[in-house]
Amino acid sequence: PPTITPPPPPFVPPPKIQIQPPPKAIQRVTHVKPPVKIPPSPLPPAPPSPPSNAPPSPPVPDHIAGATPINGAKVEYPEDMQEENREGVAHVLCDVEADGHTSNCHVTSVTGGHEFAEAALDFVRRARYQPAVRNGVPVREANHPYTITFRLGDE
Repeated sequence: PPTITPPPPPFVPPPKIQIQPPPKAIQRVTHVKPPVKIPPSPLPPAPPSPPSNAPPSPPVPDHIAGATPINGAKVEYPEDMQEENREGVAHVLCDVEADGHTSNCHVTSVTGGHEFAEAALDFVRRARYQPAVRNGVPVREANHPYTITFRLGDE
């Protein structure tokens, strides 16, 4: 007599699992302080200048370029890195022009992946900063350091 083999069980697809995407990352742009400058030795007092008819204006303190964008630019977390739950840090050097635009930007180091370096460069190129000031006049500041931190789940 022929042997009858039982038919295979019907195919039941596996259940769909809903996974919540990770929360959007919050940007952290930090500023690395420049080395402390040693003040020059005091010079002999200058002879008094002739009196002027104009009232004296308040002195404008010198400062370096700003670390926070003044145009509201936001860091965009690389989508692939967010899906893989990866974090990273990119260190970028840029020249900050007298009008607040950046130029000659390049990444000095990056952790977490090349996508973080590209996102950091895109961010600093779009951002506008308060320029450095010397003697009350905006000036170009070369090699201003920026640190862009990509961190998941920050509040």
